[in-house]
Amino acid sequence: MLIFLKLGGSLITNKDIPFSARKETLKRLGSEIARSIDMFPKLELLIGHGSGSFGHSAAAQFGTRTGIRSVKDWLGFQKVWLAAHQLNQIVINEFLDIGLPIISLPVSASLVSKNNKVHQWNIHPIISSLENHLLPIVFGDVVIDRELGATIFSTEELFSYLVTFLHPNRILLAGKESGVYSDYPQNQDLIPLITPDSYPSISNKISASASTDVTGGMASKVRNMLNIITLEENLSIDIFSGEEENNLYKVISGDKIGTRLSR
Repeated sequence: MLIFLKLGGSLITNKDIPFSARKETLKRLGSEIARSIDMFPKLELLIGHGSGSFGHSAAAQFGTRTGIRSVKDWLGFQKVWLAAHQLNQIVINEFLDIGLPIISLPVSASLVSKNNKVHQWNIHPIISSLENHLLPIVFGDVVIDRELGATIFSTEELFSYLVTFLHPNRILLAGKESGVYSDYPQNQDLIPLITPDSYPSISNKISASASTDVTGGMASKVRNMLNIITLEENLSIDIFSGEEENNLYKVISGDKIGTRLSR
């Protein structure tokens, strides 16, 4: 049973306070992952995480997502890289303290894109890590782009590419919100199910993000995930809140919480 799990930037950082990680939340989430592995010995997890108040703050300042055009832009690229990796190191440290066999595989060192699409990516370290009972981590990161100079890939975009090679059973997106709402930010009308057929009638009701998010926030997340759904017939995707204790454990265990995307 292979699951792709993303820990959203809004969940693991204080997204409106630059460079502010929520370490206690990370500890709790790591503990719920450890419980899940103990409960389901055949579980395989590819973990991803967002950049939250680390990478998004720097990326918005330098416009790295849209490409590199000057020496100043390349210095900005380096600062976005540094910010994203600072958060990744915090995630690694918190999970190692719990005893999780984490190995970080940053795409800035392994992926080359072309006009925001994957051109080359050596994914064999990810496959080998999974086969040998390690927990590989990918995360929102800068990459070299053969047409744009450089750009940024979100975790969802990385998942989208990996789906066709690794064929996960489920994708879990743990964030701060309880799911996808049709009335954000009032958050009174949760959408329990979104399918490719139902999406056109509700797409204009799904907002982007209240915080700085250079990769598009919730609206972009839903679009990207629906594209993935069309690639894998039996795949389901859950968008849910990781704020409430045990939610992550429950969803890994199969409980339906939040918004589900499926065919």
